[in-house]
Amino acid sequence: MSEKSPEIGQCPICLSNINKSNIYAISKCGHTFHQKCIHQWISSAYNCPTCRTNAFKCDIIKLFIQENNVETVIPQKEEILPYIEKKYDGFFRRIMKECRCQRFQYETGDLEYKCLKDFDINICSYENSGKIQIILPEKIILNTYQSKTLDIIRGKTNKKSIVDPNGKLFEHFYEGMRNGEFFITTRNKETCRSNKFRFPKFTIKRSLKNGENGKDFVRQNKNRIKFCFPKFTIKRSLKNGENGKVTIHVYSDDPKKSLEIQICPEHQSFFVEHLFEKKITRCTNSEYLCDHLHE
Repeated sequence: MSEKSPEIGQCPICLSNINKSNIYAISKCGHTFHQKCIHQWISSAYNCPTCRTNAFKCDIIKLFIQENNVETVIPQKEEILPYIEKKYDGFFRRIMKECRCQRFQYETGDLEYKCLKDFDINICSYENSGKIQIILPEKIILNTYQSKTLDIIRGKTNKKSIVDPNGKLFEHFYEGMRNGEFFITTRNKETCRSNKFRFPKFTIKRSLKNGENGKDFVRQNKNRIKFCFPKFTIKRSLKNGENGKVTIHVYSDDPKKSLEIQICPEHQSFFVEHLFEKKITRCTNSEYLCDHLHE
């Protein structure tokens, strides 16, 4: 009968003893925990529960205890991280080595992501309000909320599209001043919209190349509402079980480069992926990805 693995210390999260077969550490500070305990903690707190050093899942390593007269702690081979991270007063700044995108993690819990090199995208996640804001090219602003409401503001025309928590689409057209007051027209559209006319049922690729001249339009079916712009598309899922997931595809002048953003509004979770040639690189994420974003 094999002996029980010796206990070495106590897990500061669950306060139970740690044994040799289940000892994990945060590489930045060296504090040790149970595997399950530290993974659950990092998923929501992003720091060490003992010393509050900024940490993510990639910073967790398994420790091995050598069985001999002198016990030696041997960490696994140091991981080469795909980013450079530095701490400043009140925030951490991470720069991805390959695509040069930047991520700012603030002590308040807010998060900012910038991809300016190829796509001119800025994403801000505000923990207290539960809002994620994406600033896209051509002065287009997308806001998502934990209520699953989505709104798109077109800065050049002052038009606004709103998808309510139940998936209904409303269009707001600002008509200007009348007798000193602003007038707004609201319409609920179930099919297509353009600035001047309805589109026939042809593909998005064709419509962007033949005569649209930079205008946007909206299409809807039972599974999703899709907003189409010359350089990006925004899809809001209407499927049960996808929690109002939002997917944004952004295109650059180089046809071999594109970018995808996926957002779960309710859990304020998102990730960004680059496509270079046929290679997909996930250059940033919320560290915690809810089930609605798992592939």
